[in-house]
Amino acid sequence: MKTRLIIALLFLSAAFAARGQLTLEQTYDHSLTSTRINATEYMYYLMDVANSQCRIYRTDHSLYKTIPISLPADHYLQDIKFVTENLFNSDALVELWYSAYNWVPVGDTGYYRYVSKVVNEQGTVLADIPNGAYAYIVAAGDNVYKLVVYSYDNSFWPGSVRTSVFALPSTPTAAWHVSAMAGDPYPNPADGAVNIPVPSGIGEGTINVFSITGEAIYKETFRGGEALRIDTSGWAPGVYTYRMETAAGVVGSRKLVIR
Repeated sequence: MKTRLIIALLFLSAAFAARGQLTLEQTYDHSLTSTRINATEYMYYLMDVANSQCRIYRTDHSLYKTIPISLPADHYLQDIKFVTENLFNSDALVELWYSAYNWVPVGDTGYYRYVSKVVNEQGTVLADIPNGAYAYIVAAGDNVYKLVVYSYDNSFWPGSVRTSVFALPSTPTAAWHVSAMAGDPYPNPADGAVNIPVPSGIGEGTINVFSITGEAIYKETFRGGEALRIDTSGWAPGVYTYRMETAAGVVGSRKLVIR
């Protein structure tokens, strides 16, 4: 009797455990994320670099739309954000922001040049932001939102950074896409050196850089409000991550690519 009871309990435990297991729904060949595309629907979207496309999928993984992105010759997509309706205007078309880059050789070295635009699903350009590399939606008051784009001109030493601030319609759409402004490394991918902005007001801290295998390869102290410039000329090409910490804990982490 005791043996049968134990077997029954084991069977029930296995049944409940099976219910709690993860279930693979779909596999994609590109990086995928989700977006609130309108007032009632969430969808997935991905960036296809090889074909210069943004593809949008319903939550059942069926294809909803494919948006081709027209790029200058030898440019490659770097990022796509804010895939949604009614963020940049009031029509019913899907819109998005993208950035792309190319490598400009200069003698024995060179630099990365960026392009950035806001477009709709038909390819109409709603905004053209030269050298734009990173973008955020930020709150600037009660029901007031702005598109903030950081532009980097690396054609001269030590380069320049410009911030463009765009007013957005006062719609609920903007609130869905508000994102924290944090310093992104630039240029990224990097070749020889990388700049890492440090948020102001965080005091002193330490940055640690790790290889893709988790090996610590670099460490340096920083002070809030200053930018770090790290010499990467001796680093092997590949993907790295870094973590910024203060006495209060981790204040930032990012991925960077060394060319």
